[in-house]
Amino acid sequence: MKLESWPSNGPSALEFPPVSIAASHQGTQTSKIDGAASSGLGRFLLGSGGVRLSFAWGFAEATLFFIVPDVWLSLVAIFSVRRLWRHLAATIAGAVAGGALIFLWAQTNPNFALAVVRKVPFVTEQMFVHVDVSFQTRGIAAVYLGPLTGTPYKIYAVAAPRFVPFASFLFATIPARGWRFVLICLFSAACAAVLRKYRKASLRELTRWHGLAWTAFYIFYWTRMVTG
Repeated sequence: MKLESWPSNGPSALEFPPVSIAASHQGTQTSKIDGAASSGLGRFLLGSGGVRLSFAWGFAEATLFFIVPDVWLSLVAIFSVRRLWRHLAATIAGAVAGGALIFLWAQTNPNFALAVVRKVPFVTEQMFVHVDVSFQTRGIAAVYLGPLTGTPYKIYAVAAPRFVPFASFLFATIPARGWRFVLICLFSAACAAVLRKYRKASLRELTRWHGLAWTAFYIFYWTRMVTG
């Protein structure tokens, strides 16, 4: 029996369409994002539940909670930078809502509002003095400098009625809170990308290192607050 050869003309059945390196890389990145979203933590973190938690955390930290929402947002950035914008918007909206509440509370009952904020863990009297001086010398621009000094936003909110109008404070809150959130998220995503590339780190490992990094930061920060 004679075996016939493949036809010389026309496309071969064994030929495949060329795939560019860029397209292949993009497909790999997309599969990583989809894989992250399909995990238990990823489904919650990147879904509507994660967005709602972002709003709640932004609101809570702007009022009486003492751990910054950067912890949560930087974790989201590790899983997907592409889907991060909803969490950022929700966190900023929560911060604006919380800032408005504290501002109005301090405006109507300043002594009680100050007394409650003073009881938040790791808030010191020096912080209140620093915020008052900053408002006196810089006006509304003082709100933008808070993240650089490690001074909680809630202290600016409770002191603001004595120095700036309500609307000015709320409008300033959006960029004042947003710029640090964005920088922290970009830094977190960049670190995750480097660890993925050079150490082949999995999402589980990145999540663990993320937790260790923030734990170390807060041990240092709170120790400094306590010791002065």
